[in-house]
This record gives sequence, C-alpha cells and structure tokens, in this order.
Amino acid sequence: MISDEQLFSAYQKLWVNRSFSNQDNLSVKEKLSYAIQKDLRDEMTHPRVRKSPEVKYELAVQRINNSNLAHSEQLALIDLYTKLLRNC
Repeated sequence: MISDEQLFSAYQKLWVNRSFSNQDNLSVKEKLSYAIQKDLRDEMTHPRVRKSPEVKYELAVQRINNSNLAHSEQLALIDLYTKLLRNC
C-alpha cells in the first residue's frame, strides 16, 4: 500500500513544474486530487486549445506508464486518475 505522501511525491516527479504554494491549508491527498482534477480539466491551457478530460487522462496514463516510477506507484496514480476522471 502506497501512502498519500509517496503518491504525491511520485506525481511531483512526473509533473515537475506544478506549484502547490497556494494550497498550504490542504492535506497531501487533497493537494494531489486537486492537481489531478486541474490536469484533467486542462486548466493550465488556454480555453481555446483545451483537450477533453478523456484525452488528458489518456495522455497522463501514457506518461505514467512510460515513467521510471515503481510499478506500484504507477498503478496507484492511474487508479487515482481513473477515479477522478469519473467526477469530471
């Protein structure tokens, strides 16, 4: 079982330029969920060129699978992305 801190660390390894400075009052799990939801909604991109949550999910899964993360970290991140995609 992977802890929330380990999962957050794995996420940060893949998405290095993501900032979490304005989220100091949130738990690690909440920060991670917020970051993934933001990624799935493609909020970091101009509205005219945003991709659908399904496309962003597919790109994230590819990036996770192609990473050097431990297999258990990969599965846990993909699982979290899958759960959060259902809520988008």
